[in-house]
This record gives sequence, C-alpha cells and structure tokens, in this order.
Amino acid sequence: MNVVLSADESYARYGAVVMASVIANANDPGNLHFFMLTPGLHEETRQSLRASVEGSGVAIDIIDVDAHELQGLKAGRFGVAALLPLLMHRYLPAGCERVIYLDCDVLVLSDLAELWSMPLEGHAAAAAMDLCNPVSRLTRESPDDYFNSGVMLVDMAAWRSRRVGERALACLEEKGNDFRYPDQDALNRVLAGDWYRLEPEWNCQPTAYAAVEKRYAHLVPYLPALEVAIRHPRIVHFIGAVKPWHAKCVHPLQEDFIAYSRHTPWPIDRKALRSSLAWSKRIRLAFKQPKIRRRRRLIGS
Repeated sequence: MNVVLSADESYARYGAVVMASVIANANDPGNLHFFMLTPGLHEETRQSLRASVEGSGVAIDIIDVDAHELQGLKAGRFGVAALLPLLMHRYLPAGCERVIYLDCDVLVLSDLAELWSMPLEGHAAAAAMDLCNPVSRLTRESPDDYFNSGVMLVDMAAWRSRRVGERALACLEEKGNDFRYPDQDALNRVLAGDWYRLEPEWNCQPTAYAAVEKRYAHLVPYLPALEVAIRHPRIVHFIGAVKPWHAKCVHPLQEDFIAYSRHTPWPIDRKALRSSLAWSKRIRLAFKQPKIRRRRRLIGS
C-alpha cells in the first residue's frame, strides 16, 4: 500500500504524525510503504523520520524533488512543497500502480486498506468534495463538483497517460494568479469529470460541524453523510490556517493529533502551546471549550 506525502523542513514533523496515525490503525503495517516527497530536508530530520517509521517495520523512501521548475508559480502560504504531488509521477517507482496521497495536516483514524481497495471506475483519482461555507460557495462555479486534494486515491497509470501533472502545472502557470488554492484549483480544472467521489468520512473537514449544526442550505443533500463523517471519521483533515499544533486551535480532535505526535521524534507540548497565548486569548479559548467538548463527544456516538 503506497502512501505519499510531501513536506519541507517545517512540515516534516507533522508528516511524521500522519504516518504514525496510519501505522497505528493499520491491520497489516508491514504492507505499508511511505514515500515522502521533499524539496529538501536536513540530514537529522531524514534520520529521525526513517527511525520513527522503520522502527515499526514499515518502509519509507524520502525522495528529493527538483523543484526548480516550480519556482515562480504561485504557492501562497502553502509553500512550494504543496505543489510537489503534481510531479510525483516522475519520482515514484514505475511499479507504483496506485497511491494514496495525504496532506500533512490530516489524521488517519482507520485502516486505509478499504480506501486502497476501492475501484476507481476508470477515473484518474478519487477524492471527497471540498466543503465550503455559504460565503465561500459563492466564489465557486460548481461547488458540488469541486474536490479537496488533501486526500486522494490515484491511479498512477491514468495520471501519467492523461498527463495530469503536466496539465496542472500548465494551468498554474497560465491561471495561477486567479487561484486561491493553487494545486487544488489546478487539479480541479484538469480532473473535471475525471474523479470518483469519496464519502466525506474519508476527508472529514471542519465545515462539516457547522454544516450539520446550522443546516447549511447548500449542503442539506449531504447532511446524512456529513453526520456519519463526524461520528465515525476515517480521516480527519485540519483545513485552515490554524492547525492542531497551534495554540488557538479549537478543533475537537486536536488532542488526538497531539497524542499521535508523542509517537514521533517531535512530540507536541500542549501546556507550552497554551502558555504561549496572552491571557485575553486564553480566556476566549476557555469560553469555546463547551462547544469543543460537545463536538468531541459526537465521535463514536
């Protein structure tokens, strides 16, 4: 089972958390093979990643990607590492017939074998719809047909033969200044009509909570599936600028991410996070705790 991530030096430690969660929830960890695409990592970071993964009997290849051609393309706050999956067909072994791609801000809470074995029905990739709030929805032409690229099952033969990566890069070069989410927007242009829809439990996004609680009109048809995703998330995606390693995070599964970080060389110190906040912000965060706990209790219910 080939699992691909991409990270630079600042995100490698969070990629380690993702891998730790994959391993912990795998029925057969020995069947896993990780590939970490990177524009460059310190040697100490490489050794730490290898030790943490290989210590569980799992294979990992850390692949240096020549990101020269990506220079000048708009990457925004995501950095050039976010564009590396567009080049993965050049760097992954030819024997990789399919891969699961995961962003470094997800947490895997079930065995990925079920996702791995899903039929793609001739499509190049499978992904879940990107959830957006009512305001963001107005900025998209076809929000129901727009996917989130943070979790993808990819048919590499189709990816290569249909030149998905090259076409996405060309799209970025031509229209990148108009894109808010560079790699994701480009892939949605290129794979329009060529992606298989995953249930939201495979990419449970924060908007799911508000959509169910407030019954967003544009997501009403999807509410039953979103309720399932909230109660039984297979993969949690911490979308947004505030991540679970940030002090201001209010995601109900932040504690789970922190717990898995303790199985990596870079454990997150929750007390240190909180102490870094000014008292006024700690007080505001305290007022949000009842909602956080209420949402957390939904898990498994």
